[in-house]
Amino acid sequence: MTGKVVKTGVAVPEGIMSEFEELIKTLGYRSRSRAFQDAIQLFITSNKWVRLSGRIAGCIVITYDHEEHEVEEKLTDIQHNFLDVISATMHIHLTKKYCMLIIALRGDVEVVKKLYNELSSVRGITNIQSAFTSVPT
Repeated sequence: MTGKVVKTGVAVPEGIMSEFEELIKTLGYRSRSRAFQDAIQLFITSNKWVRLSGRIAGCIVITYDHEEHEVEEKLTDIQHNFLDVISATMHIHLTKKYCMLIIALRGDVEVVKKLYNELSSVRGITNIQSAFTSVPT
């Protein structure tokens, strides 16, 4: 994407900035600005699905601490309320403490948004990511 460049400032926690700086070096970026542009573009691309309408298909990937009180039960209860959009799930043991849940979905974007919001509010989740595309009619 080209066009006018906007200069901005952001406040970032020190730990996040340190990790960002390390990754910039590791990935060979010559410019911190370019790395920020790429990070913002990735954020936009990853979350664009929330503005879609109609039917979408994709997945939600959740990592969580299975030792956290009732996290698995809460995730399962939420899923049972959305059987109309959930196609399949996969549970992966990452370590003795952490698990990954992959949920394959297809259905109305508004229902999927509601599912995503409910899942992301569960205490014990360490990360939640999604990838969706619109379904041709």
